[in-house]
Amino acid sequence: MRTNLKKFTLSEVGKEKVAYGTIAFIGYILSPLSWWNDIFVNIPIAYAVAWLVSLFTPELFLIAFTTAYVMTNVIGFILMHFGIEGCIKNTVKFNKKTMVRYILVSIVYTLIVVALIYIGFMTLS
Repeated sequence: MRTNLKKFTLSEVGKEKVAYGTIAFIGYILSPLSWWNDIFVNIPIAYAVAWLVSLFTPELFLIAFTTAYVMTNVIGFILMHFGIEGCIKNTVKFNKKTMVRYILVSIVYTLIVVALIYIGFMTLS
């Protein structure tokens, strides 16, 4: 009797883990959990976005910079969450419900980091 189930070889499963691990690593680089990310990654990305926006409306540079900076951190958390979940479960359903959950979890993570900075447990310098 023939089945339609695909049999995974070790190399195929390994490729998925590497892919999800790479996504999680990129998320870590963008997230505020890495101490060096701001100076080398997030601030240059935010500056580039703000510069592009300022080509059309110079007054929006600061707002664009701040928004892009916060978004790089939130996107970092989303990518970390997606990558880690993919490594653990080997498959991730990517639909509207999952995306909303990722965004909510990322916002909670961001608020926790802000709270830790506010109470002095973490520092920005």
